[in-house]
Amino acid sequence: MKTKVSIILVCLIWMASSMYAQRVFVDSVYYTLDTTSMTAQIAVQSKTTAIGDIVINDTVTYEGVNYAVASMADDAFADCNQLTSIVLPHTLRNLGKNAFLRCTNLTSCIIPDSTITEIPFEAFWKAGLFEFRVPEGVTYIEQRSFEQMPNLQRVQLANSVKSVSSWAFYILDALQEPIYNDSMFVLMPMKYKGAYTIPLGIQAICNRAFYGCENITKLTIPEGVKYIGFLALYFTINADIKTLSFPASLEHIEFGAISGGRIKSITVAQGNQHYTSWNGMLFTINMDTVVYCPSALQISCTLPQSVQHIAYEAFCASSMYDMQMPSVKTIGKYAFHGNSLGAFYDNRAYVLPDSLEKIDDEAFFNSYQMEQITIPASVDTVGTEVFAASWELRKAIVNNRIIGKGQFRNCAKLEMLEIGSNLQTIGEYAFGQCPNIWYVRMPKANAYFRAIDGVLYSADTTALALYPPKHDGDDIIIPDQVTTLRSGSLRAVNKNKLILPKSISILEKEVFGGFMSGYNDNTPSIDTIVAPMMSVPAAQNNSFNLFNQAQTVLLVPCDSLAEVYRANSIWNGFNIQVDSTLLELPEKEPEVEAQPDEHSVQFTWPAVEGASYYTLIIWANEERTEKICTLTFNSMGQLVEIDFSKHAPVRRAMNTAASFSFRYNGLDENTDYWFTITASDENDTELFNASGSFATLGANTPTNVDEIQSGDVRCTKVLRNGQIIIRRCDAEYTIQGNQLK
Repeated sequence: MKTKVSIILVCLIWMASSMYAQRVFVDSVYYTLDTTSMTAQIAVQSKTTAIGDIVINDTVTYEGVNYAVASMADDAFADCNQLTSIVLPHTLRNLGKNAFLRCTNLTSCIIPDSTITEIPFEAFWKAGLFEFRVPEGVTYIEQRSFEQMPNLQRVQLANSVKSVSSWAFYILDALQEPIYNDSMFVLMPMKYKGAYTIPLGIQAICNRAFYGCENITKLTIPEGVKYIGFLALYFTINADIKTLSFPASLEHIEFGAISGGRIKSITVAQGNQHYTSWNGMLFTINMDTVVYCPSALQISCTLPQSVQHIAYEAFCASSMYDMQMPSVKTIGKYAFHGNSLGAFYDNRAYVLPDSLEKIDDEAFFNSYQMEQITIPASVDTVGTEVFAASWELRKAIVNNRIIGKGQFRNCAKLEMLEIGSNLQTIGEYAFGQCPNIWYVRMPKANAYFRAIDGVLYSADTTALALYPPKHDGDDIIIPDQVTTLRSGSLRAVNKNKLILPKSISILEKEVFGGFMSGYNDNTPSIDTIVAPMMSVPAAQNNSFNLFNQAQTVLLVPCDSLAEVYRANSIWNGFNIQVDSTLLELPEKEPEVEAQPDEHSVQFTWPAVEGASYYTLIIWANEERTEKICTLTFNSMGQLVEIDFSKHAPVRRAMNTAASFSFRYNGLDENTDYWFTITASDENDTELFNASGSFATLGANTPTNVDEIQSGDVRCTKVLRNGQIIIRRCDAEYTIQGNQLK
């Protein structure tokens, strides 16, 4: 019953309104008449009737009754491309949006003074006007009102105008004269050549006023100017302006107001109470914020201790190659976009200050000289794509708690990440389009992450966080304890084979790649995925985004499980095949032991069936770029060759049919070392590979295991299934100090 009543009420309201509104056609113009207010609205016109020159009177007479023409409907004359001129009435109080949109042959539009108060959105978009007089009474001009008008040469702006949208006058290629009134300078023709002085009396230089002007040689800003808007002095790179001088009257400059050109110096008149200059740069009066550094200014400097903030685009496209900012706390959006920082440093390395707390969006986007960046632990807030598209960046040292969304996107040469113990969060697409990362170094694990052999995991190693695309080896072997593949963890990998453990149960979104800021990730390529799991892991619709499933073989243990995969819409895109050998339990991974004392280490490793020789390498660093020595053993575990050794090795007769043992002397005490050991057959095919680390003992030997520091009993580090186990006495511990049962 209520529904019927509602419908009846709506119908009655519509019928009542129809009694008071009527569309009529009078003197070649359509109107909507309101018999209650006795007013007429200029209605949406027909393209076939709105032709030639039209004059709309103050009143329209219909059936002997006069109606005052008070308003205009949205789109009233839109696309009436045969309309050539129009005169609007004194009684008009508003224009409709898109009123004369695409009236390409409209050459004249006269609007009397003291009528409308606003030029609305797209009112004259692509209209054919050659000139236009904004009537007195208009206070605001909406965006795109005068956009892409190919014939517009001049605009007379009423003094009543107090506000103009940033994009109100846009792409006016034929404009010949500046647009301004007694108090506002709105727009300079982009083709203007030579020097220019802003007229006296102007108080505001509006947003985008000189945007894109490339032929101005000198700009004089007179006393009296108080405000400079966003992008107001945004010249092209070829503009020949060398200096900008601001008057004492200037009160506010929008961040991002100045850019481009060949500006080398900014000066501020004495007596200005809001701004000052130093070394050619613009600062707030108390010197706590850098407002703008001229892009052509090439100096090396240290900012004053008072400076705490770098403003929006302050150093955008800067030629500053060496700038220290010892007390800076915040770096604004685009602040160093396209900068030259680090150009003449050793290894082109740049270190952000320990005072820094916040880095905003794209602050160092396209830092095209920088090869290494260090982010301090003090940084607590990170925007999106902070270092994205920094083409030369090869190493990032991250000591703070967060890596932001897209932070290193499209850093195509990025090879190494060094992560401190504070890291808690890695943002979405942080390493998108970074195909050359080969190693993640995290010397000390924390409650969130842990790096093992250059691969990043969750702290408990049950989730894969990042597998470097260029990591050593043709195959990817995920350790047994991993249950989850996180978003982006296998981004951009190109390998022959991905071997999953039976423990895998979850694949998050975009494991292999994704889409951000209009860019796809490098399409990964894997020939074969080995999936020994006895159930189908949970996956999202885009878990394999950009992954060429049709050409990738997915090996599963049995026919029944293969049918389940084929019936699953997320997994059925693979070439699913059965490998029954996956049902067999793998043999326990053999252990490699490294037992150090103060100046030597003893290795014990398993004999591998079919091995012709073994190679043992000791490294001085985790990245395995500084080699201590290379030792080669025959199939019986006998030393046959040693290279780059600083000390003579000592043989121990402890070899058995099952394992070999060897001691290497002459190491430094209390020092970390890393090792790799491989077994290969007569065709140099690798049969076994293990790696790990050890620390020689000393008077104050450090250890991560708090529970086993007492006494003088030596520790042994054992690599088991990709996890380092510490043995001490008869007990075993994790690297975090938790005793294993």
